[in-house]
Amino acid sequence: MSNLYQEQLKRDAQKRVDFKRHLLIYLMVITLLWVVWAFSGNAYMWPVWPTCGWGIAVFSHYVRVFKPFQFFSVEKEIEKLKQEKE
Repeated sequence: MSNLYQEQLKRDAQKRVDFKRHLLIYLMVITLLWVVWAFSGNAYMWPVWPTCGWGIAVFSHYVRVFKPFQFFSVEKEIEKLKQEKE
């Protein structure tokens, strides 16, 4: 494999690790916020706002890293063509 390809793999792997770290921190903090809310009298459901706001950020991070919506991706079409030729 070429050096450039290895560097791209390393960058992609780092992006995935960064996303997993972001997701883990999100889950821990949001859980803590809901626990604080539960033990503080269950009045106004304020944890829903950070859960939704930060959740949108985590989802957008996921989309940037894993690119699940590649319906119009040239790279995916090239891969499909290569597989058909084999």
